[in-house]
Amino acid sequence: MAVKPPEDVLDAVAAAAEPGRSVRVGLRWEQRERYHLTLEFLGPVRELPEVVEGLSAATGDRAAFPLRLGGAGAFPKPGRARVVWMGAAAGGPHLVELAGAVAGGLRPLGYEPDRKEFHPHLTLARLKVPDNVTDVLAAIGPEAVGEPFTVGEVLLYQSQLSSKGPTYTVLERFPLRGA
Repeated sequence: MAVKPPEDVLDAVAAAAEPGRSVRVGLRWEQRERYHLTLEFLGPVRELPEVVEGLSAATGDRAAFPLRLGGAGAFPKPGRARVVWMGAAAGGPHLVELAGAVAGGLRPLGYEPDRKEFHPHLTLARLKVPDNVTDVLAAIGPEAVGEPFTVGEVLLYQSQLSSKGPTYTVLERFPLRGA
């Protein structure tokens, strides 16, 4: 389950990440076409119709909302990072609420939400070996990136893993009210 920003915002994110790429080698940078904001990772889906029904109920009464990306960060922490990301400069609490609704809609089907607190982010790069990425974060910067956009739908993706990285296919779209 994810939100995909519009193309112009994806272009702005890719441009904002570019200085970080030039600071350090050894990071596996995500391709622009794979950018998205994950709300919930399901793993193997046992019964797709039940999942679609649960997600439809969870998102059906949710209103569309504005979001703006910006601010580089790292998980679990910049001094020992495994993931470099871009966060939500504005609208993050709405995304947290939406992720909570999605998790709540899936819980009765046996999908347990991640035990960690949800932090809205778009993954920019991954590291095989944890490392200090403060220089990369400084190069990307804390500023808002791209124009604000309306989150008007949630996407259910299927991911196919390969040696070239994952391929994401949209299986279902769940429109938000007022989008």
